[in-house]
Amino acid sequence: MSLLKYNDYITEKVAYELLLESKMVFSKKFINLLNKMKSNKIASELLNLYSKDVKISHNYIDITDAKDAVSFTPDRKAQEILKDKPQLWEVIDSQRYLTHSNGNNKLFEALGYEKPSGEPWAPGDQTIGVILGETISESSGKIYVIFEEDDTDSPRKTVLNKESLEETDSSENSKIWSTSRNKIKVGRLVRAVLKASGLEFLDKDIEEFTNTYKATFDFAQDVLKQFDIVKGEDIAYWYDNSNEDRYVDGGGVLNSSCMAESPSLFFDMYCNNTKEIQMVILYGDDGEIKGNGEFKSDQIKGRALLWKATIDGTEGTFMDRIYTTNDSDVELFKQYAEKNNWWYKKSQTMEPSEKITNGSTSKSAVLVVKLTGSGGKWTRYPYMDTMCYLSFDPDMLTNDRDGDLYINRTFRDTDGCYMDDDGDLQCDD
Repeated sequence: MSLLKYNDYITEKVAYELLLESKMVFSKKFINLLNKMKSNKIASELLNLYSKDVKISHNYIDITDAKDAVSFTPDRKAQEILKDKPQLWEVIDSQRYLTHSNGNNKLFEALGYEKPSGEPWAPGDQTIGVILGETISESSGKIYVIFEEDDTDSPRKTVLNKESLEETDSSENSKIWSTSRNKIKVGRLVRAVLKASGLEFLDKDIEEFTNTYKATFDFAQDVLKQFDIVKGEDIAYWYDNSNEDRYVDGGGVLNSSCMAESPSLFFDMYCNNTKEIQMVILYGDDGEIKGNGEFKSDQIKGRALLWKATIDGTEGTFMDRIYTTNDSDVELFKQYAEKNNWWYKKSQTMEPSEKITNGSTSKSAVLVVKLTGSGGKWTRYPYMDTMCYLSFDPDMLTNDRDGDLYINRTFRDTDGCYMDDDGDLQCDD
């Protein structure tokens, strides 16, 4: 008691009492921050608590705009907001389920998931269901959930990467993160969490965690500085990973991209249209701040094409499908897009007609890019996720196959070829 001011003691005591009722929930931002510092033993313990049934209250712990404080909403208020209505989720990426291989047994055990015989259920896009349990992978930091389909007599279950799900009624859930928020020093809350969980710790452990948290918070606040926008031949350069030295090691859609080992001439269309086509890249963490204050690295861990386009007839900027090594970095691309007032894909699919969003509004839109460089005279072409339809005279790319533009070529081939207006595959010499 002598080491704490009286007001500090009251704050910590209240937090401890609020933590006694059921279990807690972390925001994605808080989880991402803890993952960046999980070599710290308390950060690692907090991530473990997220995956265990600890008898503490739903705190909905989130970061704040202060590096030494976090916020939470008590469980009683959260239940009042949700009105005991279960949160429904929609599948937006049907390929993100876990197989029943033995390599996933540790995750299944943490979730309390019993593998049924046969192949796992693979829910299709737009399947609605509920989350029965969550865990964080110790190796990747990704969140995995038991997903059960809703409103059926015999509901099926499977294990999904949580990034493949989207809240179907975010209006209610979002109130939890903005209503009746209690702000508290991060060290005090962590002390209360550990105490409520029966975990032993020393004062120096809390001090070390707090210092690491603040340093990591400062870096996270500046993490958008790891982004860069490139154009011209630099686009071909950062596509090329044929020697496996330009992409950060790992999995993800970046390392499995069908264009990662394509010859540079496949990207001539991009490189010749520097005003209309650029690319957003996210440098790897093993970089440095240069003398001009810019962050640079020899490797990237994410990329996305950037189009200067008309969006439903209005000039704007559209960020295409996001390719990353780590799923969590997709959120950084979205934050970067919103910071720059760009539109981006609502779901990271290859579908040209996928809805777009600016972070607050979502819609289906017709995108058109008028090209000004080397119109229609390239010999090889990239596979395109979104702007894959070309109309001649003048050369314009669009995502709308059935709109007003007559489509002369479609770019959905990974070998540099295209589909002509008769539906035949053509490869120019």
